[in-house]
Amino acid sequence: MSAEPVSDEQLHPIEGVPLKLRTLENPPLAYTDKDGQIVGVLVEGIREAVRRTGHEVEFRIYPWKRVLREVSTGNADAAFNAGKNAERQAWGRYHESVLIDETYVFFAAEPMALSPELEEAPDLRVGIQLGYYYGERFDKMLENPPFLSMEVSQTIPRNLKLLRAGRIHVFIGDLLPTMHYIKDMGLEDEIKIVRNKNTGQPLVVSTSPTYVAFSRKRVDPAYVKTFNDALVSIKSDETFDRILQKYQLDIPDLPSGQ
Repeated sequence: MSAEPVSDEQLHPIEGVPLKLRTLENPPLAYTDKDGQIVGVLVEGIREAVRRTGHEVEFRIYPWKRVLREVSTGNADAAFNAGKNAERQAWGRYHESVLIDETYVFFAAEPMALSPELEEAPDLRVGIQLGYYYGERFDKMLENPPFLSMEVSQTIPRNLKLLRAGRIHVFIGDLLPTMHYIKDMGLEDEIKIVRNKNTGQPLVVSTSPTYVAFSRKRVDPAYVKTFNDALVSIKSDETFDRILQKYQLDIPDLPSGQ
């Protein structure tokens, strides 16, 4: 499918034409519910931010590679929950404020505390997800893994099952999606967040900011600033917090600066 032609004078948003936003299936941030509707924390937040700019939005969920291809080639207006890197900035316009942080923490099947330096690594069987980036520090560790063993899985539910079965000691999970699946699978009393041995707070592996990446081929750069202002407004008036609370996830307090 070829991109619809958009001249410089007709960059989106165009009055009466919904912005086309794309992302991957990633509950509770964006997912398809039992009625076939696209819902989620970021879906609701972005919809409200776009509404405050005077426009509407159409969401679709695809595999992530297709999401990026659609936006980079000009078949869609934006990808969301997107990290920022040089390759994406070549085709994407990014707003200034952070949409949401991806925070990775350790999960275990019993109460556990580890040192920030992971001195316990040689005794740990660790679960990770295929294709995930856990930050520069952990990525460097994976060049020569110090762990007793590592299990690479495709999905969060698979890693949670491995924890329950005792196949792994800890799993590194994106906090919000993992909390969603823990609740969905009824594991609130079985799966625990690993604590920092020194502080008692959740042991954070890495934190990565994500954004809405607007297509340079389709979206007016002035609109990106307008959207950013609307995003700031839904966070400052606590609209975004209320949306997050609707999903009833038992989110722990994180260390300051995370």
